[in-house]
Amino acid sequence: MEHQYVFRAIRQEEIPLMYQMILNRMAWMDQVGISQWNKTHYDTVYPLSYYEQKRLEGEAFVLEDPRAGEIVCAGVLKKEDARWPTEAPALYLHHFVTKVEHKGVGAIFLELAEQYVVSTGRSLMRLDSAVGNATLADYYGSKGYVPVGTCVDGLYKGILREKLLVKHHWRVRLKVIMMLTIICCLM
Repeated sequence: MEHQYVFRAIRQEEIPLMYQMILNRMAWMDQVGISQWNKTHYDTVYPLSYYEQKRLEGEAFVLEDPRAGEIVCAGVLKKEDARWPTEAPALYLHHFVTKVEHKGVGAIFLELAEQYVVSTGRSLMRLDSAVGNATLADYYGSKGYVPVGTCVDGLYKGILREKLLVKHHWRVRLKVIMMLTIICCLM
């Protein structure tokens, strides 16, 4: 996908912008009848200080439109996530938000975040979406995110989704090692 956006770590002065995007998205959810962040006290559970902490931990990222000089999308790529019952070579996307008026930038953020995940040596990106949000389920499905379980976190009920970004060739390597071992044993 060709684009002119920049995916990068969030800066301290941009934390309020990310938080305002979340508040705006919650208001939009009320307007269009979606029950998700707006019904789970999201802004209370994840206050402004939470995002500052994620910035300090190197986990908060933005998508910037340098032509307009504005942040159009943001998210947190966590190294660990208690909602998932198993560990994996993954980063976990949370608090994924776009400016309401910027269509299509979420897909660009996902693509660039996936590239970032691979650059860290991990092979999976994991995220979750609210149970009952068919539009979001279809969106993540169209981007290759497969449902693999469910989670509950306070008032939130979610579907765990993951996408394999890099195929491991350990099975092929294991077969080669086994074949070499058999050949050596036969000699």
